[in-house]
Amino acid sequence: MKKNFVMGMLCLVICSATWGQYTLDSTRRMSPGVFYKHYHTASPIRQIHVMEIDLTESTINVQVVKSGGVINAAKETVQTMFADHDDFRGHDVTAAINCDFFTSQGPQYNPRHMMIGDGELLWDTTLNRTVFGITENRTSFITKLNGSYSVTAGSNNRTINHINRYGGTDQLIMYNRFKGSTTGTAAGGTEVRIVPVNGIGDWKANATISCKVLAKSSAGNMAIDSGEAVLYGLGTAKTFLDGINVNDVITLNLQVITNPSGLTNIKQLTGGWTRLVLDGANCVTTSVADEGGAVPTSAEPRTAIGFNQTKDKIYFTVVDGREEGVSEGMTLDEMSALMLYLGCYQALNFDGGGSFTMVGNMGDLRNNPSDNPPRAIPSALLAYLSSITLDDFENGVGHFNHDPTYSSTTVGVSTTSVVTTALTCHSGYHAMIVKLYDDAAVTTAWKARVLSGSGQIQNNRYFANTGTFSFYLKTSTAQTGAKVRLWLDDNDGTELSPQLTINNDGNWHKYTWNLANLNGTTADTGDGQLESAGVRLDALEFTQPNTSTTWFIFVDDIMVDPNGTDGTGVRLVADTAKAVAVTPAASLPAKTPITIYPNPGNGIFNLDFKQYAVTSFNLQVLDRFGRKLLDKKYQGGSQSINLPHLPAGLYFMYVTAGQINETFKIVIK
Repeated sequence: MKKNFVMGMLCLVICSATWGQYTLDSTRRMSPGVFYKHYHTASPIRQIHVMEIDLTESTINVQVVKSGGVINAAKETVQTMFADHDDFRGHDVTAAINCDFFTSQGPQYNPRHMMIGDGELLWDTTLNRTVFGITENRTSFITKLNGSYSVTAGSNNRTINHINRYGGTDQLIMYNRFKGSTTGTAAGGTEVRIVPVNGIGDWKANATISCKVLAKSSAGNMAIDSGEAVLYGLGTAKTFLDGINVNDVITLNLQVITNPSGLTNIKQLTGGWTRLVLDGANCVTTSVADEGGAVPTSAEPRTAIGFNQTKDKIYFTVVDGREEGVSEGMTLDEMSALMLYLGCYQALNFDGGGSFTMVGNMGDLRNNPSDNPPRAIPSALLAYLSSITLDDFENGVGHFNHDPTYSSTTVGVSTTSVVTTALTCHSGYHAMIVKLYDDAAVTTAWKARVLSGSGQIQNNRYFANTGTFSFYLKTSTAQTGAKVRLWLDDNDGTELSPQLTINNDGNWHKYTWNLANLNGTTADTGDGQLESAGVRLDALEFTQPNTSTTWFIFVDDIMVDPNGTDGTGVRLVADTAKAVAVTPAASLPAKTPITIYPNPGNGIFNLDFKQYAVTSFNLQVLDRFGRKLLDKKYQGGSQSINLPHLPAGLYFMYVTAGQINETFKIVIK
């Protein structure tokens, strides 16, 4: 997810909500469906980092990934694995943590337990330990492994002995993409290459998969293309494969879990040790006894995963450690208590020690790993959006680089109306704000057509005519009857979506249009439907009755979900990350009215309001965790701000003075 955080804590709520020993310092929406929360405890002192994944957001998913994408590839940092999977459409990564332990023998390049990524098994395992997983329909589970694998060809059935591991004569082996580009086998055996009948995305565990045979050979070292698998055998396993022909359809039965029964179509899975919470209760002692070993009593850095009883929230959790006086880690029992406090009904401990890592948007570290640089590891657990983000406004106004009156369609508002960025945002660091001021010379109703890419097709991003188009909007200054709609460029003209009534309650709402059933009108030669396979956004249109009152409209996270099925409409978004609201004024310059220098500095900064007359202003300074370090009202205008008591690092300075509302990143050397 391309939301820029730079360890910033803007678009947050600063609070000190305490429940027992845990103090909530800050909370902030990282992206649709993902909240970051920072807690601390005082005695012993600990820093706690939580990513709350809300599965009621239809576009949020989790994924288990392997460093380098194959067995025995070099280890990578969580930041690297985040970046490796954040560079293609429909896969905007927004959070990541470390997960499984390392293998203990040989080069430590692989997860110790079973791993399933996008339905494909990394390898079989003899370690019958607890794992976390999620199914195709996004049902989370934590349970123990009990694997069995087989293939059926006609009336013949045979056990698959190993996955991506050679087992010897008479054993049937399955290889897939985790093995690499070829099987690495010698000539003399038989290999058949297969692909799921329903396509390469149909791999899953605890399921039967119909596969078509693409090729058969005894030459060895068969190629493995993405989404394919190869069955290999010597001896009696070879005899079994010799009875299979190209174009045959065979059936794989890949079972990894028998309890609970009915758990099917597993897409992601990773191991850990040991279980922390079972059915809403601490189970550390019984789980360790069951899986082997004594209960560790030392306080260490920890990483854990859990989910609530209704299975609509997943909690990525990291506790910093090995920093005396800053964060001293937790025991397993203390980690269990924390997961229960967060709301977990089931929870599992992941690898901790020097591996503990949490990463947020743009691959920025959210915690403070004890290893410097952060430790390279063999696997990670990601949260990502399956939608396509058109604009998130982290680095400016994106495609909306013209003010509303640039379009000749705009009427009723003055040329002082502007499009710019704002601190008040749905997620991340900034949103777009459309500031509409009345044109007193006319009495017509307002229509503001805010162009995307100057209204030129070649300047806008392509997306399919299926799924849903959505963005988040918030306002409290609209008139009764205010509406919003889309202008969309189709192959037969420019289509107008149905208008949606704008909610004026000051909360974030998600405005959604179903692209497959647009049922709109046209601006020119179209027909109100989207016929072409490729569509582009032309503009957002805001309308309301004529008024002399200024209208401020905040817009964020403009997205297309190719798989979305929601109907056209508006829904309220739970907003636990409210920022300070901006109060509308008669007029506000589009350019930044403040300069701050020197920056970086030694703790003394000059705040210059330039030519603007300011008699007083409010100033807040926040650290990288979002903790409020200064909240003070200053009398007068331009002056020095003295912060030499703060240690070196990155901070955020928030300045408000009447019409002025600005934020700066400052660095103390």
